[in-house]
Amino acid sequence: MQQSLPFDPNFYFGLVAENLLKNLGPKALDYADEALAKMKAMGDDEGFDLWIGIHEHLTNIAADSFRPEKAVIH
Repeated sequence: MQQSLPFDPNFYFGLVAENLLKNLGPKALDYADEALAKMKAMGDDEGFDLWIGIHEHLTNIAADSFRPEKAVIH
């Protein structure tokens, strides 16, 4: 029997974030914000947690795009 590998949702959150950016451009973060608000309003904790992971990847990608090439972060 094959050993099951550990599941890392961050890998999939990154894929979703990259696809959202590819398809929606800068609006991807707006849509993620709306999804978070909707999940919170519905009381969907699992959906909220999923979108938090996606949102985190989107904001990290956005933050990296604003850094100058030679900026040093301490």
